[in-house]
Amino acid sequence: MQPNNLDSLLYPLRDDVKKLSEAGYVTLAREQIAYLLHNDKVDGFEAERLRLEDHLLSLRFQDFPYDESSALVLLKTVKPEADKDDLEQLRLQGIVPFSLYDGTIHYHRRFLDTLQKANDTPQRKADLALREEMIRRLKRNGKVETDITVHIGLSLDEADTTDKTVNADLPVPVSCPFIKDVRILRQSGQMIGIDGQNMKRRTAHFRGKMAPGEEFWIEYSFTNSMVYNKMDVFETRAKPSVYHAKDEAPYLVRTPYLAALAKEIIGDERNPVKMAKCIYQYITKNVSYAYMPSYQSIDNLAEYGALMRRGDCGIQAALFINLCRLCGIKAGWMGGMYVRPGEIANHDWAVFSIPDLPDAYADCSFGGGALLRGDEEGWNHYFGNLDPMRLPCTLALASKKESSRPVWLNDPTDNQSGEAWYDDSPISREKVLQKRITMKFDMHD
Repeated sequence: MQPNNLDSLLYPLRDDVKKLSEAGYVTLAREQIAYLLHNDKVDGFEAERLRLEDHLLSLRFQDFPYDESSALVLLKTVKPEADKDDLEQLRLQGIVPFSLYDGTIHYHRRFLDTLQKANDTPQRKADLALREEMIRRLKRNGKVETDITVHIGLSLDEADTTDKTVNADLPVPVSCPFIKDVRILRQSGQMIGIDGQNMKRRTAHFRGKMAPGEEFWIEYSFTNSMVYNKMDVFETRAKPSVYHAKDEAPYLVRTPYLAALAKEIIGDERNPVKMAKCIYQYITKNVSYAYMPSYQSIDNLAEYGALMRRGDCGIQAALFINLCRLCGIKAGWMGGMYVRPGEIANHDWAVFSIPDLPDAYADCSFGGGALLRGDEEGWNHYFGNLDPMRLPCTLALASKKESSRPVWLNDPTDNQSGEAWYDDSPISREKVLQKRITMKFDMHD
């Protein structure tokens, strides 16, 4: 099996492995897989699916490390009076992701962050105020630009520094309509190359020995030039859209369930802008934000978001893209970072196109957050428009071509935080220390 190739997620699992995996008997499932592979009991493509399942099972404890007792201890740090019933209610209501590990319930590593995401911290208030200001300026002036310079780097936990050669990829901007004047300013001496601007997933490549405290890094500047799309005008100018998308395994694929959901959402509507708006409104009203396990561990991102009615920015973007494509609307992935003064965060969103009209965008997670706060202006804005704080680094979701590496990456689906690995083995997520700094952030009309 080629590492980072998730296409075989579309293949069914044989029943014995499937039952053990779904019931959470991770050790028994991996033993069953090992027996089948060792005794040559399966065909080649079936073996590929089993090896992938074995890899995904190995990630389960990393994604879901907290059993009920340790999860309750964490919950009490923010709600001292919490008891086991409160934890069970969070699970029953579908608010926080959980899984089964060797027969016991385990909660997601960031379940507490999900519960606290909407807290009104000073940092969050400042971010929302800046976002609202940019939306007002964009609507008023029709265009807003931000000149941004960032430092993107990574190092290893000193306890894990060895004599081995370290490889690393750090994200850099891809070519897209609102990014211009990209300049590579400086980089550490271990950089050995950088992908061309035509790549759908673009990174700078590093290789070398890494001493304790040493960092692989790159600094670059760019201008985010955001033009305001008047979506009411788009509605009146929209022509019929007959886009026929090719499935992009494993996540941007048509399924009977998603087709039925798309049909139910749009009803008799045939204006493509209004259809896309119906889809956006459905997602922002029905899918709650929650931090997710590794995307590679989810068979179908869009179906997961729709069925569970929860998901992070990428889950919601994948759902929007799939539903739009099922309605004949061209839609695609954009992933990377959300850059603001003082902080850089991972983020994903969607782009969609109507014949003879400029590209438009949909940020369902930001739009859903605005709706939850009672900010109708923000909710309307993120259908068709973004803010000028975006750093797109990939236009492909789980691209096996761009993510091809000799070992498994921590996130083969996206291009956000950077990756590090040894020649012969991965380096786990918790051992890679990220350093992302906004060095310059100047906004102008």
